[in-house]
Amino acid sequence: MTSPILRVSSIRKGLTGVVLGAALLTLAPLPPCTPPEAHAARASQKKATATVYEKQPPVQEKELLSFLELLPAFRNWAQSNQEEAHPVQRQGKPDFLYSPKAAQWVKEHGWQPVRFFCVMGRMAAALVIVAEGNDMGNTRPPDMPPVSESELHLARRHMGAMLQAGGHAPPIRVE
Repeated sequence: MTSPILRVSSIRKGLTGVVLGAALLTLAPLPPCTPPEAHAARASQKKATATVYEKQPPVQEKELLSFLELLPAFRNWAQSNQEEAHPVQRQGKPDFLYSPKAAQWVKEHGWQPVRFFCVMGRMAAALVIVAEGNDMGNTRPPDMPPVSESELHLARRHMGAMLQAGGHAPPIRVE
């Protein structure tokens, strides 16, 4: 036996005769409600497909210098707290792995986590490209993001500062 369907439509017109709104009421079996957890899971899946590099502008010199001032402290904190922070590949795209604790530390030090780790990943990639003496072409590792010409120029110009800022602690990788 099928459920009866009752449809009621109402249209209200304004003084000028313009349709202001319409409502359609359908009494029929409805699909079950989606629990909030399912909405959260879908949102996190969408967020998971975005990478730290998506829709991020190229690194600017002032930003790089600010990043390089903070990098030794971040690396020391990460090592002391056995935190991971390094490039990864997710769903075929370069991305950057970091924990919620690392994100919080970065926020407390005046940076948006996505931007901080975008700068870290891009400038690490730029440093490798400059050190290799080429643009890496198709041989770029899958976890290495693309780097703009302006970022390569910054890496060349600030190579000494980048190496010094990154040399205060061992690489951040807990295995």
